[in-house]
Amino acid sequence: MAFSQVQCLDDSHVNWRSSEAKPEFFYSEEQRLALEALVSKGPQAFYEVLKKENIRDFLSELELKKITESLETYDPGSEFIPRHGGGDSDGDCTSQGGEGELAPSLEYWPQRSDRSIPQLDLGWPETAAYRGVTRAVVYMQPPIDGQAHIKEVVRKMIVQAQKVVAVVMDMFTDVDIFKDLLEAGFKRKVGIYIIVDETNVKYFLQMCERRLPDWRNLRVRTTGGTEFFTRSATRFKGALAQKFMFVDGDRAMCGSYSFTWSAARTDRNVISVLSGQVVEAFDKQFQELYLMSRGLSLKSIPMEEEPEPEPFTLPSVMPVTPANAMVKKLINPKYALVKAKSAEQISKMSTERQASAGRNKMMDSKGKALPEGQSTERQNDMADLAPPIHPGLLNMEKANMFDYLPTWVEPAPGAATPGVARPSQTCVSPPAPRDALFTRPCFRLQHKALSATHTCAVA
Repeated sequence: MAFSQVQCLDDSHVNWRSSEAKPEFFYSEEQRLALEALVSKGPQAFYEVLKKENIRDFLSELELKKITESLETYDPGSEFIPRHGGGDSDGDCTSQGGEGELAPSLEYWPQRSDRSIPQLDLGWPETAAYRGVTRAVVYMQPPIDGQAHIKEVVRKMIVQAQKVVAVVMDMFTDVDIFKDLLEAGFKRKVGIYIIVDETNVKYFLQMCERRLPDWRNLRVRTTGGTEFFTRSATRFKGALAQKFMFVDGDRAMCGSYSFTWSAARTDRNVISVLSGQVVEAFDKQFQELYLMSRGLSLKSIPMEEEPEPEPFTLPSVMPVTPANAMVKKLINPKYALVKAKSAEQISKMSTERQASAGRNKMMDSKGKALPEGQSTERQNDMADLAPPIHPGLLNMEKANMFDYLPTWVEPAPGAATPGVARPSQTCVSPPAPRDALFTRPCFRLQHKALSATHTCAVA
């Protein structure tokens, strides 16, 4: 039922009049009669009705030609007749117009659906209650004020996609953008949905024949504009003029830019990149178009060999000479476990050490020398297990710490001992403090020599 007929059922819309001068003017019965005459009798009858009803000419020559060329006889149920080669793409074989689909039943059965609703089987972002603050950025072609090119903006949005990319286009023949979509679907497993105008779908298929390595994560469907039905059992349909791209549920691109080489190079276009709550309208619109569209089969197109994913290579790390502080830690036995990789390696190393020690004792007890090869291997193993030594400490003389320790000489029998009172004295002098012993000249020289030795060892 037409919207004008629905409005007539509203009680508040009785005898409502709207002239062509008002902005809300949309439907006109006189224009409908003129279109009926054009469809049934031709352009001459159309102009006669315009003159008779005293209305102005509302169709251009281009629109007249397009309507007359797109006329077709309307046969209810003919759209459900199976068509060869018109099935859906892989994984979407139950949508409207697919091969083997039966016509809907004429029985009224509200609990059962005549046709299955096409599902977004590649995934779809969850609907959020609030998508954030609305933001918009406008880009022109040619670019102005140092802005990025509109094709660069679109390709970056595709490269940054992580969940889904939904495209609605009237004309899609740009190989670069199509290649980016295929790579996003194959390498990052992003769901790719494309809806193309049915009158221009042949050009899209020609592009697919030149570049279609893998279409398993790709769903392509076609649709057109709204239909106009006449009383003479004829109809004509408009075109799909919407152009937008919906990415990951939180960004959208819309404007006059079509995905063609000419639109990005020679034509003047404008696009708007939107984010936030405003993208909810594009979410609903795409799902509605996907429901009304017809699936397009890509199985007849020869597919290239499956591309191999790019190998993931780890960045090479250059060996770094350890610092002096790290060398000190490696020399200290308590840091020996830092070099081990696992508990199994630690236990294995300890077992090998015990076995080699037992073997050495056995060979020493028998008085037999190891062969030259085995002795070399054992020396190499011990060299690998030994902690690294700083070059400054290699040929350094070891210090004997016992020579530098202070010693106290036992007093001779009968000699006076500091801090011990004689029997004849009544007062006892306090014992000399230990720090006072180090104030003697001999201990002062020993302390300086010990400090100098430690300084050289650290350096």
